[in-house]
Amino acid sequence: MISMDSSIDEIKELVKSCLNELYRLDEELFRRNRGKGVSERSIVFRFAHYLQNRIGSDFFVDCDFNSSKEGEEGTGGKPILNQDRTKTKRFIDVIVHKRELNNDNNLVCFEFKKWNNTNRKEIEKDRNNLHKLTLKQGKFGYSYGFHITIHKVKSESKWTIYENGDPIQPEQEKIIFGN
Repeated sequence: MISMDSSIDEIKELVKSCLNELYRLDEELFRRNRGKGVSERSIVFRFAHYLQNRIGSDFFVDCDFNSSKEGEEGTGGKPILNQDRTKTKRFIDVIVHKRELNNDNNLVCFEFKKWNNTNRKEIEKDRNNLHKLTLKQGKFGYSYGFHITIHKVKSESKWTIYENGDPIQPEQEKIIFGN
């Protein structure tokens, strides 16, 4: 079980255990469609399912959550400032929060890409989202953000972890799953 005081190492272990479960129980999702796998959303949903099962009752795990403290009026989404200074309402792949209109209860956010999606513009959008969402003095206040590239082969999956707007390490690193 995690809390607002959980360390990055505790959260990383939780994420790895959920990814292990995804690859163990849903490996068929990666092989379908002539090896291209099912849609990113399908894979992300399964990850979120395993995460909710392990996270305990203090937090909710939501996919494409279309609400934000600032975005309550209108169509929802998290209003994020783009690199060109325009604002776009975004639906983040997965968020872990308490469903309160209080940014102090936003814990972790995730953006995913599949191994066969190399669209640089989409990847940069995801990175910008994680930068804005994890700024301590920002509007959203997530403690950590994960940009995860889900690979067809578990050992090739990578992540970049964000804290206070910046990656903890400069480049995506392979996730070391252990045994």
